[in-house]
Amino acid sequence: MVDIRDCYFDNLKDQQRDALWAAILIFLISGAIMAVAMGAFYADGKVITKVLDMVEPLKPVAGRFAIVIFFMGTLAAGLSSIFPILMITPILIADYSKGQLDLKSNQFRILTGLACLVGLTVPVFGVNPIKAQILTQVFNVFILPLVIISMLILINRKSLMGQHKAGIALNTGLTAALIFACIISYNGVMAIIENFN
Repeated sequence: MVDIRDCYFDNLKDQQRDALWAAILIFLISGAIMAVAMGAFYADGKVITKVLDMVEPLKPVAGRFAIVIFFMGTLAAGLSSIFPILMITPILIADYSKGQLDLKSNQFRILTGLACLVGLTVPVFGVNPIKAQILTQVFNVFILPLVIISMLILINRKSLMGQHKAGIALNTGLTAALIFACIISYNGVMAIIENFN
């Protein structure tokens, strides 16, 4: 019988290389987006309070077509993100339980339906989309400590990892990452309290 853990570790170097390149590219792309946003808004002292405030920097270049270009870009970004977001929970549950995703199952339909309802809360309740976006990004920092704790538990289980159980170096690195994540989470809580009081 083939142990799936051995198959996993046979490709470990490829996985590490791919993860490194993914991290580098995400860092560069995110950095470029933030640099452009800072150059377009912050340098001129502009504050974003409404969605259409983001159209203003396009006007010198695009003129009266600025709002059309912004709308098309926003629509494309939304459509490219919505399907993976809706499917992530059903995929994770299916992968954990059976290893197969059934797109016609009741479970898949219920979970994607609930995800759609959650996505509609902002427009239905008339919440400011900018504040909602900031709030959702802040809440992301609370997930990171849970993810790191889960990783620490799993990689230290000898019944699961066998001879590949985590060593001192990996545990030390993840513990440092957990401390950092907890500090960031604390700052996130303070930011939410300050912003909504």
